[in-house]
Amino acid sequence: MSSQHPPPVGGRTTAASDAALKAALHRLFDGQIPNYASYNLVCAAEAGGTIEPEPGSLPGAPVPLGMVLGYRRRPAELVIAPFDRRTLTPAGRPSTIDLTNLAYAEEATRGAFDIGTNMGRIFCFTVRSRCTLDGPDEPAPRTIEQDDDAEDFAAFMRDLAEL
Repeated sequence: MSSQHPPPVGGRTTAASDAALKAALHRLFDGQIPNYASYNLVCAAEAGGTIEPEPGSLPGAPVPLGMVLGYRRRPAELVIAPFDRRTLTPAGRPSTIDLTNLAYAEEATRGAFDIGTNMGRIFCFTVRSRCTLDGPDEPAPRTIEQDDDAEDFAAFMRDLAEL
């Protein structure tokens, strides 16, 4: 799996790099989630919260965090799979939020969501129509076009917040 993609043509992502990046993020999610095929996926490059680090990682070591967010409406469920934006590898244990452990969900600003569990875990992320995974050492941006998916995810989160 390669995380290097050519620069966008005319400021837009090429179809090949968009497809390659989506495939890499699908593999990242699918490799950690047993019933991965039942989720819609979106990418969030602006993310944070109480992420459990991978075993063996250095505590407090900064990681340029992104999240692959898997969601489904029936049953209502959100799976949060953090990843390192530079390497497209897992950056923490996936977390599942459903109606049994949801404490709250809110839209802080348009497209920016906070969600918490009854165990005190909090996740914050922004889902945009274009998810850019630039790292400080990346020569070219890696971008996913997710217009329709971002709108559908926002509607899902708004519905979840109303429960």
